[in-house]
Amino acid sequence: MKQNNSGFTLVELLAVITILAILIGIASGSVISVLNRSKKNMAREMRSNLSEAALTHVMDHAYLEKCSVEFSKEIYEDKNITNLNNNTSCFRRLTVSDLVSAGVFENNRNACDDEDIVIVYRYNDGVNSEYKTYISEETCTN
Repeated sequence: MKQNNSGFTLVELLAVITILAILIGIASGSVISVLNRSKKNMAREMRSNLSEAALTHVMDHAYLEKCSVEFSKEIYEDKNITNLNNNTSCFRRLTVSDLVSAGVFENNRNACDDEDIVIVYRYNDGVNSEYKTYISEETCTN
């Protein structure tokens, strides 16, 4: 009577398991990289949407909180904002929860903290006047 010894040896199984472990290790590094890039892109998109919502809200209601020469100094001290200068005179400080309750921003998956701040300011260089926004890079990175 002949025995049928079909199957894999222990060495063959260990070789396959080792190869699979190496492939999983390489793939997981790529997956983590893609996920991190996706999170950064989502945060950038959320900040862009937040900026548009804040501008819309301020322009629709035609109000700004403060108008003074002291604005720049006050904001620099408060938020350490470096892209504003003495041509900036008026601003409106809004939180994410302000914009959500006004119905101009939807905080998808709670990507932004309700207390994250958006500053809408009026920039005037003597010739042109326009509204701009300031949002910190840390905003919407939850």
